[in-house]
Formats: sequence, structure tokens, C-alpha cells
Amino acid sequence: MKKKWPQVEDLEVFMAVVRHNSFSGAAVELGYSNAWVTKRINALEETLNTKLLHRNTREMRLTAAGEVALIQAEEIISKNNAAMDMIVNIKNDIKGNFHICSSFGFGKNHLTNPLSAFSKLNPGLKIKFTLTDTKLDLIKENIDLEIMVGESFHERYYAKKIADNKRILCASPGYLNQHDAPASPADLSRHQCLFLQEKGLTFGLWHLSDGCKQETVRVDGSLSSNNGEVILQWALDDHGIALRSEWDAKRYIESGDLIQVLPDYYEQASVWAVYPTKLEESIKTQKCITFLESYFACIHF
Repeated sequence: MKKKWPQVEDLEVFMAVVRHNSFSGAAVELGYSNAWVTKRINALEETLNTKLLHRNTREMRLTAAGEVALIQAEEIISKNNAAMDMIVNIKNDIKGNFHICSSFGFGKNHLTNPLSAFSKLNPGLKIKFTLTDTKLDLIKENIDLEIMVGESFHERYYAKKIADNKRILCASPGYLNQHDAPASPADLSRHQCLFLQEKGLTFGLWHLSDGCKQETVRVDGSLSSNNGEVILQWALDDHGIALRSEWDAKRYIESGDLIQVLPDYYEQASVWAVYPTKLEESIKTQKCITFLESYFACIHF
């Protein structure tokens, strides 16, 4: 008897339903009706001859078979996309959907222009650019590439450094006129420090290095935010010492609006490309990373 295989489209619908924990959320993402989503899930369950979801008017959860099906669906979709990439892009003309994510601050300030240029070079590519300061599961969210700043990413993903960067300490002349500048990292505990908390970072800890040794310093202050631009503006407004990306702070230091504090110390924060599958499995991811590497190598912040 010939085996009946599930349709790839139905697996994508199933993953969308799990992603949103609702049929209506999946319908909105996919651009179809709730009835269509229900029909596809029913067809998938019929093909697999098993129930994938427990659902009623109040809640929905995966069955044991659904848990296994989700893992397999993610793997099948990933391999299917890679195979289609290789077939469609055989002439090096990349096409299809490409989902990229990054943090709000870095994405808005440093990725908008290069992705615009990359899109013009690859008009057959449909790019979705998601900005968020929440950690995302690249596989479950169907994200091809994350561009992130920092040295911490999940070991299940692949990563490649695409640009050097570090965070430096800075404060306004107005703030330093009212407070003695710190002479060592330990002195920071006596200052108003403007803390940026994003993507699950432990609140109040700065990890500083002088190139030889690293010190973890606990800092405090009356202002904190999950947005780097807000932190930088508060530093300009004399509220305290900020630890900001050299790319963002450099122009203010050169203009004299900010002064670098403890110039021998910094926090390593390179720019990384993070992706859920091997680079050789996705030509569009390869091309985008290569393009961004070249772009950042030519830009002087």
C-alpha cells in the first residue's frame, strides 16, 4: 500500500497554529480564514491518522503525537526550504521569503539602510524585517537570520561574527562637573548608572574588560530602559553614566557632548549573524551575511 504523505503546506499551517497557540492567530499570519486553517489541520490529522491538538473553547495544547509532529515538521520545513533554495537559486538569483530579525535600536539605526540596498540587489527576495527586544525561537518563528549585538546566543544555533564592536562608558560634562569621575570600575557603584536591560540580561550587572582581565560590576541608578537610544539621551541630559555601543556614542564624544569614562575599560559587543541551519543549506542567508560583512567593513561610524 502506497504511503500517504502530509502536504508541506499543512505542516506550515500546523507550525503557525502552535506559534500563535490559536487558529485565528495562524489565519491572520497566513492570510486565510479560520475555516481554511481548521480544514488544513483536520487534513493533516487525517493523513497522519492521529490527533495533534487538544482543543476546546478555552484552551489548546499539543498531544504527545503533536509534540513529536512539531519537531519533525520544523526539520522537514527547514530541509525543504534549503532544497528549494538550491534549486531556485541555481543561477545565483535568489528568490522567495527571507525573514530577518534584530533588536529595535540596532535594527533601526544600523540595518535599515543595508537591508534596503540588499533588497535592491535581490528584487526577487521578499524580506520581512522584525524588530524586537524579546528573545525569539528562530525555528518556531520561522526566522532565517538574526543580527544581534553581544556575545551570548543559544548553542543550538550557528553564528558568525560580521563586525567588531564594543560598549564604552560615557557621561556628559554636566554630570561629571557635579560628580568625581570614577577612577576604577569599583567606583561605578557610587554613581548614577543608566542601565540598559534587554533580552533577559541580568539587571544591574556590567561586565567590563581592560583587555587582560574581566570585572563584573554591580551598578545602580534611578533610570533604566530597554531602549539604547533612551539611555543615550538620558546620558546627554546629565542623568548619569551609560554603557553604550561605541558606534552610537562616538559622534557625541567627538563633539564633546559626552566624555568617555574609564577609557581603558569596555564590554565586548561584536555584531553577529545567527541562523538556525548551516550556511551551505541557505544561499540567501549566505548572500545576506556576505553583503552585511562587506557593508560594515566599509562604514565608519
